[in-house]
Amino acid sequence: MCIFFTPPFEMAVVALGLNSRPARQVFGDFPGSVIWNPNTQLSEDCLYINVVAPKPRPRNAAAMVWIFGGGFYSGTATLDVYDHKTLVSEENVILVSMQYRVASLGFLFFDTSDVPGNAGLFDQLMALQWVHDNIHYFGGNPHNVTLFGESAGAVSVSIHLLSPLSRNLFSQAIMQSGSPTAPWATIDREESILRGLRLAEAVGCPHTKAEMPAVIDCLRRKNATELVNNEWGTLGICEFPFVPIIDGAILDETPQRSLAAKNFKKTNIMMGSNTEEGYYFIIYYLTELFRKEEDVYVSREEYLKAVRELNPYVNNVARQAIVFEYTDWANPDDPIGNRDALDKMVGDYHFTCNVNELAHRYAETGNNVYMYYFKHRSAGNPWPSWTGVMHGDEINYVFGEPLDPRKGYTPHEVELSRRMMRYWANFAKTGNPSKSEDGTWTATYWPVHTAYGREYLTLAINSSETGRGPRLKQYAFWKKYLPQLIAMTTPQPAPEPPACVTNSTGAALQPAWGLGHRWRWGAAAQLPLAAAVALASLLRLDGTFV
Repeated sequence: MCIFFTPPFEMAVVALGLNSRPARQVFGDFPGSVIWNPNTQLSEDCLYINVVAPKPRPRNAAAMVWIFGGGFYSGTATLDVYDHKTLVSEENVILVSMQYRVASLGFLFFDTSDVPGNAGLFDQLMALQWVHDNIHYFGGNPHNVTLFGESAGAVSVSIHLLSPLSRNLFSQAIMQSGSPTAPWATIDREESILRGLRLAEAVGCPHTKAEMPAVIDCLRRKNATELVNNEWGTLGICEFPFVPIIDGAILDETPQRSLAAKNFKKTNIMMGSNTEEGYYFIIYYLTELFRKEEDVYVSREEYLKAVRELNPYVNNVARQAIVFEYTDWANPDDPIGNRDALDKMVGDYHFTCNVNELAHRYAETGNNVYMYYFKHRSAGNPWPSWTGVMHGDEINYVFGEPLDPRKGYTPHEVELSRRMMRYWANFAKTGNPSKSEDGTWTATYWPVHTAYGREYLTLAINSSETGRGPRLKQYAFWKKYLPQLIAMTTPQPAPEPPACVTNSTGAALQPAWGLGHRWRWGAAAQLPLAAAVALASLLRLDGTFV
């Protein structure tokens, strides 16, 4: 049985296992949704490793270690879409996956020795140590281990690139639609504690910091299902209840600081994102507006309201800048354009721009970086056509599902899957997706992503297009312009004036910021000059947003 909240103390034997809960059943038995729901029995007996090796057993084969995603609140290594057999048999690699604790059982944090946080990451760390020590028994090379994962799995992979505890247990890394700098990837320690106390309150436990021993004792006595079912409070889009924190062990500083200081494993990485990353989360979040049907359109009024709902933590000036950035000013009332803009807004902020950031930081230090942009929508995709190529849509191509004739993929899709499996396996074997173990090269050359050129390869049927980026303009907006704008337009408390300051007439002077240091938007002179200029650029003369 998994001990609640604490790091693992013993490695489980090789077997199949499961540790997570089903995703919320917003769409019932809809095929596009249920593929992500756990397909085996839920159990607290959860820390297992799966190993699939070719026959006959290879010698010194490259090992690929898969870390599943699911927002750190759901998921399992045993989903059908992760079926290991095709990739192993086609590419002669050893494929390993592990279960790790998720949700409050894996990421509850109370800043105590009993509940130190990041238990799920320590599960992963122990699995990586096991692979390092034992993969040779399966014909694998412990000195050629590639981590790969998607979404929260990609965040996990990237955290291991940053962590001093795990960075020496593998060789290189592949990250699909995830980065440690994503806004949902980590939360600060205080917020994590508050979420834990809210969970305690929801299940009828003591719920104040002063009662922490009683809080922990009460939570330990609760049924795991009760805990998981009460985790979701009022959270925004792409906010997950319990996620990694900076614990001083797995992570000794924020990912942003690690990247800025170049404090990470220097190695080859491969990463990318999909063209419509945002829709998968929007359709679960704005369910009334984004219905599961073909005829979904968004009026200008609905667009503006959705921007407010999707960006609740920025000030009004920043929110207006977001509206401006994602509006097609040639046709601002286009209901299709407004709908698609919301997808790009969410996808850029939560996924694509953070992937770009990590790739750029790695390229700056001279590492070989390979970027992709996945653009193919499967012919049999059950979601409405406007959802495009959503979050996670590349996974079945990486694991070779199209090669199963029962799945009904087209011949072109089978070929795309073969090409992607070869890229992933080549990277695991040689560190270069274009170069095979025998020295041969793929028909399409995948360029190195440099800090100057920002090169990427398009992954789609009959496409070998390369480009710069992707979405560099939006990357600059979210990572450069918007943070500066927010800093310039966020009120700062003024220092208290001396108690008895007077003017030449002896009259007492009021503080320059007004009574109570209240920020008065009506007085433009109170804004720093640069902020006033930025604000003015967003407004009409009559003060309303363009």
